[in-house]
Amino acid sequence: MSFEITCPYCFKKTKDTEVMFRSEKVNHNESNVLPNEYDDIDDFIARYRGSDKENILQEYRDWEFFAEATDPEYEAFWANYGGTTENNPADDVLRVKAYHRKVIDPGNPVHQRYLKQQTWGDYFIRDSQGMVAQIELNTGEKCNRRVCRHCHNPFPDNYGKHPVTFATVIGITGAGKTVYLSQLLCKMKTYAVKAGLSAIVNNTGVLDFLERNSIAANQPLPGSTPATRFQQPLFYEMVRDAREHGRVIETFVLYDVAGEVFTDSHLVNKFAPFVEHSDGVIVLIDPMQFEAISGVMSYGSKLSEPATVLDTIHGLICNEGDGRKCDIPFAVCISKADIQAVQNVFSDKLKRMLLDDVRGIKDSSGFNLPLFNASDYNPILNELYSFIQNHELVLAQQMQTNYSSYAYFAFTALGCDVGESEGPNGDKYQYPVGPVLPKRVEEPLLWLFYKLGYIGVDTPIEDPTKPKICCPVCGGSDTWELPEGERFVTTGRWPFKSRVYVNRECSCGYRWELE
Repeated sequence: MSFEITCPYCFKKTKDTEVMFRSEKVNHNESNVLPNEYDDIDDFIARYRGSDKENILQEYRDWEFFAEATDPEYEAFWANYGGTTENNPADDVLRVKAYHRKVIDPGNPVHQRYLKQQTWGDYFIRDSQGMVAQIELNTGEKCNRRVCRHCHNPFPDNYGKHPVTFATVIGITGAGKTVYLSQLLCKMKTYAVKAGLSAIVNNTGVLDFLERNSIAANQPLPGSTPATRFQQPLFYEMVRDAREHGRVIETFVLYDVAGEVFTDSHLVNKFAPFVEHSDGVIVLIDPMQFEAISGVMSYGSKLSEPATVLDTIHGLICNEGDGRKCDIPFAVCISKADIQAVQNVFSDKLKRMLLDDVRGIKDSSGFNLPLFNASDYNPILNELYSFIQNHELVLAQQMQTNYSSYAYFAFTALGCDVGESEGPNGDKYQYPVGPVLPKRVEEPLLWLFYKLGYIGVDTPIEDPTKPKICCPVCGGSDTWELPEGERFVTTGRWPFKSRVYVNRECSCGYRWELE
């Protein structure tokens, strides 16, 4: 049995039997190997004349194999992004960063000299599902840090064992992407439960991100992510009870990319692979980019950035020549929905709905079902669609023309006022002035989970581009398509009972067949 693994960094494919491993053994001091009177190996080779020279040289080669050193493949990858952002606290044990330790290839005969052969003839230690998980050195150390054989970046535990989906969060200038991600990630377990899922952190990148970008009342808000730096992917295992199929696990990989990347032709090429390989995209837009909110002409100035970014993204993930719309799920999100400028233009109905928390759909036992709550979301979608259609026609036209699977969202990542102060060095910073109460930050992600097939939906998500279907009894437009299992109703009394086919329901309770 073999597992095919797609590297989440370079996206090249490899089998689990072809992965490499970072050594858990590091040699530090070559003076313990060479006689004291020699400065280095070159000096030893030039001057030493003893009969045991070859034995000493072999001892040195064994020492050198595990010596701390740079990794050309790893450094070549990260040279494009201003240096690595990998940070693993476990490296402190050996006092050497993982990427400065030997990469061991179990398929290389030279490397096999330092490995313990397993009873089945190769050098791999497999887990209970048969996937290669470890190797063992002759000196007894177990090495379980798998790396890509092409770029030498690390694979988290179990990565490649389960189906993998990739998603990218892109923040257009001023949208507060870092704040959004911090609020999303710190409660990811809670948010996942709303959709009947369990979210398990699967690498140190999530914890490192939260430590660097913590949010609390009266504490400085995290700064913007440098556009040129590639942040470590964020890995989760999403677990659900599929009932008839038992426990199902999917690996979810989230990328953090600054919107400024897509306005710079040099940066686009560097970050393009992470967007091109995405199965879903979340784009955050600062509402002050909208003329209807800011009062500033949006297009033909710096405020045209959303249009530029969206066009560039479309060019990356879609084939412009085939004339088809992109079918990749695309969530367009208006951040900072609680600021006064936004409140002044949003409808009263929309403002009230955005104050509510996202709710799960519960079963009879009180557990959340693996469903996206479209019943609550549909009215929000319709209001946002109307707002964008009426006030941001360029954006509306972009999405309608280029994408077949998109939706609009609005949220607040803070839910409180923001103050400004000055630090000891004179730098100004912003901070939340009251209790931090985010609202609906999880909704675009849960929608993406639905689109990716992780969860279902309690009722069909409406398509605001289609005409409203009104109830023939009350005349209201709050109607929806019935699920397949609810399309028959029983009418009359015995012995005149009959089953009638219906496919539409109104909030007034009336059901009918819409041909």
